[in-house]
Amino acid sequence: MKLAILFWCYKNPELCLDRLRLIRRCNKQTPIFVLYGGKPQDAPLFEELFHGIVDDFYQYNEPPPVSSEELLAEFRNGVRWKYLYGDLQFVAWFRNRGIALDWDTVVVIQWDMLVFCSVTEAFSSLKKNEILFSGLRPVSEVEDRWSWVSPDQPAARKMYLDFLMHVKNKYGFTDAPQCFIAIVLAMPRSFLKKFAQIEARSLGFLEYRLPVYAQIFGTPICTEHAFKPWWGAVETYSVTSTLRALPFEIWVPTILINLIKKRGARIFHPFWRPVPAGIFGWSCAFLRGLQRAVVAIIRGLPVC
Repeated sequence: MKLAILFWCYKNPELCLDRLRLIRRCNKQTPIFVLYGGKPQDAPLFEELFHGIVDDFYQYNEPPPVSSEELLAEFRNGVRWKYLYGDLQFVAWFRNRGIALDWDTVVVIQWDMLVFCSVTEAFSSLKKNEILFSGLRPVSEVEDRWSWVSPDQPAARKMYLDFLMHVKNKYGFTDAPQCFIAIVLAMPRSFLKKFAQIEARSLGFLEYRLPVYAQIFGTPICTEHAFKPWWGAVETYSVTSTLRALPFEIWVPTILINLIKKRGARIFHPFWRPVPAGIFGWSCAFLRGLQRAVVAIIRGLPVC
């Protein structure tokens, strides 16, 4: 199986460059394709910075789906539609660029993710034509608390029910819908080829839309992997979590402890600072992490 990396970014070019250098050091032979979804006028800067590190650069520059902001304004003001419909960016990349590139499965790496390993090793359990979702679970387990489907959020709830009605009418889908936390994601060419052909692709939210279509297409789902994200308000907070969707940066001591362990995590999200250089750099980061932890404990905030 030919694995490739799809580096998904839209801002902070210098930090993205820092991430790509780390990824390339650990993945010398793996193709790295860039999916840039930021401001069109900034694309040349990103492409120039990444030159010589990545194998391809694609700029996503399509208009937002109709009424996306209106649908969600009722329950979450200010949410960027490019996150809610990130899977449509993947489809645009596949249709306009990725289809002509040489790969079997792409591993999506976000701009604020630390990757201290080769994807070949990290995704060694992934088989050809399988899809991988971090934190996959039935929607029923989180339906009363997860804001994207909860009855407490009328706009999001309506969008979810409209989506279920669509896939039932169109595909006869009556299985228990599944959902995931969109942090670690690996998609085979066979899935994207089918997903690029669906109708009403803007209906729903990517964290249940992608798993449900995988169910519809009969795409095998890889469940034997180590990517276990924290589900935010749905689960009790843990300082040892290595993958988070909410804006709590991974604690540096947590990163170091995992890197020291033979079977510790090698992928972390999010982390919004350059990778510390050398023992001194990591020592300083460790001390800053402890300082922030003390402040957080005093203020009653999550340690991060």
